[in-house]
Amino acid sequence: MGAGLAKMRVLVATAELSPLARTGGLGDAVAGLSRALVEAGVDVTVVMPRYQSLAGLGDRGPGAGPAEAVYRHDLDGLPVALVDDPPAFDRPGTPYGDAPGQEHEDSWWRWGRFALAVAELAADAHVVHLQDAHTGVVALLSDVPSVFTVHNPAHPVLGPLLDAGMLLDLGGDATAPEGALEWYGKASYLKAGLVGAAQATTVSPTFAMELAGPPEESFGLGDVIRSLDPPLAGILNGIDAAAWDPLSDDLLPAPFSAGDLAGRAEARAALLKRADLDDGMLFGNVGRVSAQKGYPILDASIDELVAEGFRFVQVGNGDLDPMIDAWVERHPSAIAHFEFADDVARLTFGGADAYLMPSQFEPSGLGQLYAMRYGCPPVVRITGGLADTVVDVDEDPANGTGMGFRPYLPAEAAKTIRRAMRYRAAYPDLWAGMQRRGMREDLSWARRAGEYVELYQRVIG
Repeated sequence: MGAGLAKMRVLVATAELSPLARTGGLGDAVAGLSRALVEAGVDVTVVMPRYQSLAGLGDRGPGAGPAEAVYRHDLDGLPVALVDDPPAFDRPGTPYGDAPGQEHEDSWWRWGRFALAVAELAADAHVVHLQDAHTGVVALLSDVPSVFTVHNPAHPVLGPLLDAGMLLDLGGDATAPEGALEWYGKASYLKAGLVGAAQATTVSPTFAMELAGPPEESFGLGDVIRSLDPPLAGILNGIDAAAWDPLSDDLLPAPFSAGDLAGRAEARAALLKRADLDDGMLFGNVGRVSAQKGYPILDASIDELVAEGFRFVQVGNGDLDPMIDAWVERHPSAIAHFEFADDVARLTFGGADAYLMPSQFEPSGLGQLYAMRYGCPPVVRITGGLADTVVDVDEDPANGTGMGFRPYLPAEAAKTIRRAMRYRAAYPDLWAGMQRRGMREDLSWARRAGEYVELYQRVIG
């Protein structure tokens, strides 16, 4: 495969790339896939904005589109092109706004300018792979075949239709009612990517079906999704199995493996000490603190659960930080909240008894994959990618890797948390079986990269 792929040039366009810019799973997913493609023999370049936090990085080259320059940077063997556009991206805060969970009012303008630069840079590629709505409009600007991947349709990047059309030099059919850019009188970069790409994908088979479903599951996109030809494809995200290995992770206090879980006890003790929590059933989560992740349905029962032994470590921030911090204020010896840092994140995966992920919706999810890799059974809502990666131990005892619930209701979340607490205490062998099975799953990006390569080849024709 490698010799044939050596000539395939793929430009991956993204708003995030770990570790350069990361607010959630997007940066990890793009980094993991891009590196796996390089290892498979594909000529990959990742293009992203040169944010204020990346000033000084890379070697300056000629600009593209509105960019003053494009800086080239080698990220441990992965070529990265940084589009330098100070009016759009020389701003403090996150890639999207002043603070986690916020977006700049001119997001459509910022990402439109970025799209113009990407379209120029794509000229020498065989395929341009567009990651989420921020890059979606490139599919209407470039003649190069494009693959557009939906990661989170809750952020479609909307803007004034006529202004966006002028910025992008897209008029006529694109901005007409029901045109490729038009969405209920506004410009939608998400819709542009879906209908403009040669192939649209999303990050799990179940989420692909959900997006083709009724409005409450499809973010109103069901009609658009069902009209796509070829149909929307679902390809699961993966993880870098070498980078996420509890047997060699030097951020853990002791190594462990599926064959010898003893080292997890040291990680657990270290996490309790780091969080300054009393002992109990220790749940963890690493990620954005947003409504999407299911925190609102925990709020109603959190006090009762704490009284029953529930302990919780949250790593990461978002617009629902006040809710988590209120839990901490009421229960300082039971709940802890950390800003994201790699060391405490890995300690949480390696030391928590279970990984709590009661998502309202979850296109793919990476947290549950890292947790399984580190022997931390996920307790999840069975939706999207969680349905494709977590097997409820009661539904399939021989293959169970976690526990889940389906109706998005506070009572269902609380019941499943209590089930996990009861099973871990009463059935330690069953719990250890879930841990070992999760650790032995093939969760690698190498497997997923092969699926994308086949898709690229079909797109090229």
